[in-house]
Amino acid sequence: MGVVKEVKRGETTFIFHDDFCKDTTPEEVQASKKRLGEIAYPALRAKYLREEKTG
Repeated sequence: MGVVKEVKRGETTFIFHDDFCKDTTPEEVQASKKRLGEIAYPALRAKYLREEKTG
């Protein structure tokens, strides 16, 4: 398991490992992207709505 890339954005650090993607099928990639959206979208939408309310 090797670290391919490390990205820092604010207080968040994204660490990418090659063991996840080296044998991943296109279907698995699509499922992962869908799941990420299911997790991230509600939080991003809530943040946007809070900013609209206060802004």
